[in-house]
Amino acid sequence: MTKQSLSLSKKLRRILMALAALTLFTLRPAAGAESNQSEDLFDMSIEQLMDIEIVSASKQAQKIGELSVPVSVITAEDIRRSGLTSVPQILQFACGIDMLQPHRNSYAVGIRGLGGVISDRVKLLVNGRLADNTAFGGPDFHSLPVLIEDIERIEIVRGPSGAVWGANAFTGVINIITKKPEDILGYFGSTTINEFGDSYTHLRWAEKNGKWRWRASAGYEDLESSDDAIEGTAAHKSYFPSLNALMGFGNFTTRDFARNWRFDAEAFYSLSEMTEISFGAGYSNMEMGDYEQLGYFPMTDGRNELLRAFTKIDHEFQNGATGHLQWFGNFWNGNWTQFAQHKSVQNDLEAQYNFPHEGRHQLSVGGNLQWTHLNLRKGALQEYWYPGEPFDEYMAGFFVVDRYQATDRLTIEGQIRADWYSKTTTDWAGRLTGLYALDDQKNHVLRLGVAKAFRTPLIAVRKAMGRRLPVGGGLYALNVELPTKDLDNEETYSIEAGYTGKFPRGVTFRADTYYQRFSRLIGHNKTFDGFGLSHYTPANIDGADSWGAELELAVERKKSRFSTWYAYNDFEPDQGHQSVRAYPPAQHKVGVTGRLYLPEGWAFNANYRYTDTTPGNPSSDHPIGSSHRLDLTLSKEIAKGKGEVLFGVADLLNKTCDPIKGNSTMTGHETPGRTFFLQMKLKF
Repeated sequence: MTKQSLSLSKKLRRILMALAALTLFTLRPAAGAESNQSEDLFDMSIEQLMDIEIVSASKQAQKIGELSVPVSVITAEDIRRSGLTSVPQILQFACGIDMLQPHRNSYAVGIRGLGGVISDRVKLLVNGRLADNTAFGGPDFHSLPVLIEDIERIEIVRGPSGAVWGANAFTGVINIITKKPEDILGYFGSTTINEFGDSYTHLRWAEKNGKWRWRASAGYEDLESSDDAIEGTAAHKSYFPSLNALMGFGNFTTRDFARNWRFDAEAFYSLSEMTEISFGAGYSNMEMGDYEQLGYFPMTDGRNELLRAFTKIDHEFQNGATGHLQWFGNFWNGNWTQFAQHKSVQNDLEAQYNFPHEGRHQLSVGGNLQWTHLNLRKGALQEYWYPGEPFDEYMAGFFVVDRYQATDRLTIEGQIRADWYSKTTTDWAGRLTGLYALDDQKNHVLRLGVAKAFRTPLIAVRKAMGRRLPVGGGLYALNVELPTKDLDNEETYSIEAGYTGKFPRGVTFRADTYYQRFSRLIGHNKTFDGFGLSHYTPANIDGADSWGAELELAVERKKSRFSTWYAYNDFEPDQGHQSVRAYPPAQHKVGVTGRLYLPEGWAFNANYRYTDTTPGNPSSDHPIGSSHRLDLTLSKEIAKGKGEVLFGVADLLNKTCDPIKGNSTMTGHETPGRTFFLQMKLKF
């Protein structure tokens, strides 16, 4: 049997196994399950979308026209019609997002730029609870124990958000909101397979009984490596050919496969009409291949385990005030051969109280205490190590939000927050925004605001050391050193203006513009010693300016929806070739989504995105070329509306995607582009 036929046989077996798992699950009788069509609640009209209560802008439930900062919303309907099973892939179709994929299981996501595979200038939340990587910071999407079909919406805050969310909500926030059990009662199964042999399966059970409501989800994802997906050798590129011999570049192969088990559950118990207790836990276990980093490619599988847990009590007071107290924890067990082998524990205790004050004021006060423990094992000389481990670090934060209804049309919102860190600098963040309604119905609202936020350097930035590419005599070509002095917090100030308009016949329009000044951005100073060897030292190098504008238009008719957006985002560092450890934004980005609801339960969806050239890290000369992406899906309801079959093609215009140089890599490789896929869903 040929290698090609073996590969095809392997893919067919995986497809059949995924379909069999779904079939066995869905044939199970749903005894006692309520017949429901509640997921239709997420097929929102634009009118309904404008009335969604957004919580990410100020930790208060507000409508889109009332927000003090621009927020884009990706709904469950958007996710469902896309057929995509990865949060970063879904995010790329949102306004102002920069998304690059150097490997099949890693992404660089930024809001208005400054994103990287390891970047902590965007804060990731799940239901308002921190979901960033403990050691490195930044979104760690591939390890997140959240299943795609459990997501009600994703709120994307564009702009400094540290006044409510604290440090490192520097350029924005991504908050994933999951569905409530009462909205998805019964059993649900979904499986997705594509021509590469990738598979994604999700099983869920949600129930309500008396004072209890609960949901339990489980899923498995299997991604082939780029070589296997393309059914050949993905083209590799060396950006520094002079180092090829030291790296062993001729032996490189793609190892960007991933196998990930995910489990997630939560329960709610009503103590009374005024008080509710909720708790839950999520777990992911991911086995993945590695990749070259600073010239070193161990070619050893890694494993990453993450356990997330929370418990929360919500209470409504007699005077109309509300409040909550919650604990949540993140527990990591990481074996990343490129970076470190570590275990970490992060505990967070949070409280918030919301209350009306003197008629026209709506206040929120709150804060949190956090304890982080990291235990990192020293590896071989070719790997990073962290002198002084284990680490115990503490923080405390306190915030106040005051929303003042000055007149029937004028609203002023102030936000202020202070954060203390045991190992870095105490700092503050703030926001002051005025919103003015042009009409009595508040369908047309102007917004003007200023904000300040900061980013504190986490452990990996302050403590990591490494040596790469031995040249003999105990010397290494590339050396990562400790900072020569304490790193200061990065700082940003912004001024923003915007307009939100709601017009007749289902038309909405939003326009936002901003200018942002960055100070003390952290990068790596590169120096050479007497042997000509490179030394990289973290330092506050210099500042930068960022500015841009974003336009969003949506139109809805009875049987169709259309939306489009345009984003201009620019970034200019103070120094030429200034290291910022991240990708600047692509200047021009355009997105278009079209959706048709056809007779007999058919629906057609198209997502398109154009991305202009993305500059490389300002310290390098390796930009990423412009790109077009087009995704098409056609879905059909089956089983009297309780099931759905979806056929789709992702990235129709590109057979493969060009290699991308990361901020600390010497090589890159092609990743697969165009893929046809099939998705099946059933619910009872």
